[in-house]
Amino acid sequence: MKNIVIGILWAGLCGSVAAAQLDYPEREGRFLERAEEGWFWYEEIPEEETPPEPPEQATPQSPVETLSTPKKAQPESKSAPPAPTGQAPAPMSAEWFRQNISKYKDMAWENPTPENISAFLYVQKMALNRSAQFAEVWQQVVATDPMLDANSTAPTTTSPTLRLRAETKKARKELLTRIKEQVGLIYFFNGSQYSQEQARTINNIQKLYGIEVLAVSTDGTRLPDDFLAKVVMDEGQSKVMGVRQVPATFVAFNDNTTKPIGVGMFARPLLEDRILLVSQMHGAISDEEYLASQFQLKREEDLIAAVAPVAMSESETNDVQNTDGFIPPKELLRIIKQETSK
Repeated sequence: MKNIVIGILWAGLCGSVAAAQLDYPEREGRFLERAEEGWFWYEEIPEEETPPEPPEQATPQSPVETLSTPKKAQPESKSAPPAPTGQAPAPMSAEWFRQNISKYKDMAWENPTPENISAFLYVQKMALNRSAQFAEVWQQVVATDPMLDANSTAPTTTSPTLRLRAETKKARKELLTRIKEQVGLIYFFNGSQYSQEQARTINNIQKLYGIEVLAVSTDGTRLPDDFLAKVVMDEGQSKVMGVRQVPATFVAFNDNTTKPIGVGMFARPLLEDRILLVSQMHGAISDEEYLASQFQLKREEDLIAAVAPVAMSESETNDVQNTDGFIPPKELLRIIKQETSK
């Protein structure tokens, strides 16, 4: 019995603590005098009251502009004036025309008054007149200076052009026939139509000039019976020579060196020119012999190599150049004439 009482008292004590933890509102009077309230664990837990949210403040709206209440003018923000970009070009100079001719045109287009259109037409006429003067003096200078005349390198008229073309063709044939003892061709092909057509071109070169050709089939395909007498199967030759695409053509020299001259299809004149080019690079033919096979009367002079060293040395000792490296025309022409006349 004593244990039961102790248990009841302990339960009552725990209940009072729990009730205190649930934050029940305080009640007046003793518990026995409030029997109609019932036991606290049957009572509803009071809900926590949330404080009311403050009413939202309406944002002030700008007044509507009407005829009776016009909108007040806002003060204009003063922007800083644009910074000067530099000194204006001299009137009627080349820079002046570059900067302003389009402005006159735009002004005339946007506001086509007689004044604006006349101004643009006069500016355009001045530019065209100066261009015509430039072209006229250009022709005079070119006609009187062989170094600037393109006709001195290759003819520009019909009769000399035909004559030079015939001489070039003859020199090319003689040169290709002569180097057949020093060069040969290695031709990689497969069964594609491109390879078969290129084989026909290679075969024509062999017949015309007697240059020996070794054809290598990368896929076991054979060529027609009348094409290229020496045909072998690829046994690693393409890998050694770095062939990744066919048809591929190489020039082989008698010192066991090779040079590629093209991958894909090429016309015979281009193949012939590349054979001569790599032969000249390899030293099999001289520069003069190669130039005779080209459509040129002479080789262009390397003016930069001739002028640059003298211009550099004089700029270090004299006041020839300005800060931009510009050489006055009179001084530049003097150096060119001096070096090219040696």
